[in-house]
Amino acid sequence: SAVGCSSPKPSMWWGCIIELQAGEFLMNTATTNDLLLPFAQSIFIKCNATNKLRIPAVHRARFLESISDDIKKCTNFIAAGVSKSAQEIADQLKIDIRTKNWHDQHKFDKGRSIFHFEHIVPVKSIRAECISANSEKEVHEILINKLRVVWILKSEDRELTKLGYRSNRPDPKKAYFDAGIEIFSDMKTPETGLP
Repeated sequence: SAVGCSSPKPSMWWGCIIELQAGEFLMNTATTNDLLLPFAQSIFIKCNATNKLRIPAVHRARFLESISDDIKKCTNFIAAGVSKSAQEIADQLKIDIRTKNWHDQHKFDKGRSIFHFEHIVPVKSIRAECISANSEKEVHEILINKLRVVWILKSEDRELTKLGYRSNRPDPKKAYFDAGIEIFSDMKTPETGLP
């Protein structure tokens, strides 16, 4: 069998491809950071367009919307945390909620009435940082360091909103503490605030 690298940049997320004798192709296992790279590239290009092109407000709005959508899609590649209250309900419903994402929710939460898939650092804040970034690498680092999601209950989401933390959350740990939301750490033991 032949082994080769079809990517001009082996560090790119699609990585090197191994060709088997049977003509099948296998992809090296990608890390989360690898998966975030093409999003960082796309986001950086769109941020450049919003920063450097003279475009009508309606076109700028579509770029911003597209950047936000890319940021949201990135969360499909990261593990979700869970609040203590959401985990209790998930356990009662026999749902392994930590393995689920927003796209799965309609299967176990009809009408999305129980759970809320929450970006710990709001998408709007991540987008603002990306727009200020000077390089694709900087956007990649922002995604790696700021993308965190957690399953909480709708009632917990309402409390965050009531306290003014819906999309303005300079200190996420304080916001969750103020709202009385306990987030499970990686070891499934509750702690107030965030890891």
